[in-house]
Amino acid sequence: MGLWNWLRRPAAPENAAPPAGPDPAEMLRTLAALDDRQWGRYAFRREPLEGKFTSAQKDAYIAAANRCGAEWARRLAAQYGSRDPWRLAQALGLKVHTPAMPTGGGQVLFAQFAEPDEITLFTDCLEQAARLGPVLPGRDELAAILLAHELFHAVELQNPAIYTRTETVELWRKPFSNCSRLLCLSEMAAMAFARTLLDLSWSPYVLDVLLVYPYDPAAARSLWEEICEISKEE
Repeated sequence: MGLWNWLRRPAAPENAAPPAGPDPAEMLRTLAALDDRQWGRYAFRREPLEGKFTSAQKDAYIAAANRCGAEWARRLAAQYGSRDPWRLAQALGLKVHTPAMPTGGGQVLFAQFAEPDEITLFTDCLEQAARLGPVLPGRDELAAILLAHELFHAVELQNPAIYTRTETVELWRKPFSNCSRLLCLSEMAAMAFARTLLDLSWSPYVLDVLLVYPYDPAAARSLWEEICEISKEE
């Protein structure tokens, strides 16, 4: 299941004082300047198997995952004659739901893919994003980004030979070999898919920070600082 989420907190009051530090516009300027390698290092920080790889190995995985996502975006656009994720979802036989929030649970979900054929966009995050003014694209554009990301996870399911499903790492050999997929490759490829399909000038990873901001400005700033620090890694 593809999932784009954050810990659930009620949206910050509209008249709440902003936290000290960068505002959303400054955050966007910084984040929009990061390249695929830097975002890939951020993705690897959330990979359970991160410690098994050298910096060079991570960079190779990052490049391959981004190629995979971009290539599949171009392939689908050519096959169906459209870059509209809504049309592509329909062409692939997917059901798209748009509730405001999930029922129960302790997280704010941006979007999710549930096997075999359901994508859910949770629209509360789109409503809250409007509070940032012109910093982010409009509601329809944001919805398209979220949908395109989850669309890749549907493409993954329908194509067993895709790189993000076939690339594995061997955890141990004796007495029986045990191989595991790298979960971060799927997320990196989904971001590259959405960016290529929609011809975005910045990585959709930016939304990890800016969609959180209306719910918890301090948490968004903390994540921004973490990403800035990771981006300095060699």
